Amino acid sequence: MCIFIKFNHEFKYPSVFRKLLTEMDTIIGCVTDLLPEKAPLDNPKEVIKSVQTRLKNTNSEEHIRAISDAVQVARNHQKLLKPHINLINQKIVQFLNSQRIVYVRLACQSAGELFRTMRCTDRPLFDNIVTGLMNRTADKNQNIRIDANWALDKMVISIPPLYSITSIANCSQHKNPAIKIAKLRLMHCITVIADPIKILSGTTGLKKARQLILKTCIATIEDPNAEIRFLSKKLMQLLKSTCYESFCSSLVQDISWDELKIAEKNLNMEDLADILKKHIK
Repeated sequence: MCIFIKFNHEFKYPSVFRKLLTEMDTIIGCVTDLLPEKAPLDNPKEVIKSVQTRLKNTNSEEHIRAISDAVQVARNHQKLLKPHINLINQKIVQFLNSQRIVYVRLACQSAGELFRTMRCTDRPLFDNIVTGLMNRTADKNQNIRIDANWALDKMVISIPPLYSITSIANCSQHKNPAIKIAKLRLMHCITVIADPIKILSGTTGLKKARQLILKTCIATIEDPNAEIRFLSKKLMQLLKSTCYESFCSSLVQDISWDELKIAEKNLNMEDLADILKKHIK
């Protein structure tokens, strides 16, 4: 069954998050040129029937039309589209793996729009979409890279932190610098959105998210790429400066002794021995 998350649009973003959202739109852009805004549909039920028929067609051009129509329905009639979202997401995954630029770009933009409107986290389709988008952040085509990052930003804003962090962390096997950079950037955004204090305390089911964030940072904090090292330290410093005691306690709980030594070396934690004595008792 597809899991849909109800997101509170009345949530009052902290000033740092508002600034973050502005920066994300400024850097990446927020125009879905392949999926322009249209007036609300007069006959959404008929359009959904058409989407189903087109997706069964063997012509890929019909699939493009079907996805575009589905996104348009989702903008105003989420409940009507809900029973059919898995079929649409399957086609998005297929397009993300395509060799044709227009298919990939449409898949990226559609994924971002559906993160925003439908917020479906049904696995494994959700994970497959996130993995496909992460892979495309390293694409040779600049427009695809922009579209993929834009879609992932929509995911970060619209999907609960634990779902997003878990799916992003599953891309850890990738060694491409662009994918590592995207991962750390997104984890930083999620940490700010979720609230660093809540991440550190592991409240509201965020303990696993904290573990994944810390392990990802430790794994990249000595990366050969300077930007990756910078982003890793930046995220760790955010957690460290938020609440030093909670940060130290989290390190002791979530990472190994060897990883602790890496943290000590890179985060100027000369008092690590004292911290260990305090938290291991």
